[in-house]
Amino acid sequence: MTKIRNSWFVGSNSRKSAITLYLNESSKKQALVVFVHGFKGFKDWGHFPMICERIAEKGIAVLAFNFTHNGGTVNNPIDFPDLEAFSRNTYSKEVDDVGHVFNWIVAHQQEYFDSVDLNNISILGHSRGGSFALLASNRFPQIKKVVTWAAVADFEERLPSKEKLEKWEESGVYVVKNGRTKQDMPMNFGFVEDLMAHVIELKIENALRELKKPILLIHGKEDEAVHYDDAKRIQQWNMSNILLGIEQCNHTFNGKHPWTEKELPKATMQAIEATVEHLLC
Repeated sequence: MTKIRNSWFVGSNSRKSAITLYLNESSKKQALVVFVHGFKGFKDWGHFPMICERIAEKGIAVLAFNFTHNGGTVNNPIDFPDLEAFSRNTYSKEVDDVGHVFNWIVAHQQEYFDSVDLNNISILGHSRGGSFALLASNRFPQIKKVVTWAAVADFEERLPSKEKLEKWEESGVYVVKNGRTKQDMPMNFGFVEDLMAHVIELKIENALRELKKPILLIHGKEDEAVHYDDAKRIQQWNMSNILLGIEQCNHTFNGKHPWTEKELPKATMQAIEATVEHLLC
């Protein structure tokens, strides 16, 4: 049976953000995996909570958190009530947030993690969160294993075209349309400036070529948002990677928000089974 505990941590710019721990109540010393969501995402998107519960049922505790500037708040962690915070987000803030989450684990180990083996911590990220999982694994020695779901291969490539980039710099703000919520989500040009200022340390290829940890790459072969070629490129940068391509699987592993079904999609279950096997082997 899974026990769910909700809390918050203090991350980048001393901003509070929501965090949730999924524990297997029958397991005394379970491994821990930190779950990282992607761009325009949040820890409770769609079927993510069900995914975390399924992993916890297999004997692996899951710690899922919202990035501090993802547009959510502690009181409303779902969707994007704080677009002003979203507009100020940067890659560096999200890297910092991962570090703050690990500090939170240490600070609360007696309160929350008495049944968890903190010498056995892994990281799992979806989409841009998968890219941060790779970067974080190179930065934080306490991470033992890595799993990515639909990870992005290169941040610079995700920027708009040169013409749009010039207009972004001129106006100072670039607006991203959220097709689901219909919100116009503003991004300050500081996002680009931060990337350019830290382009070397945010280069995923650089991190992968140095990384000596077990890595599992999972990617849908029909991913419409991050092409399957991204996964193949990531694999080439570190040939110890294991790549699992899932047929008839889109960017969200055939999930959607909200998720009202009682069962998870077949593609999601394949990804969960492979993830658990990788983390427990």
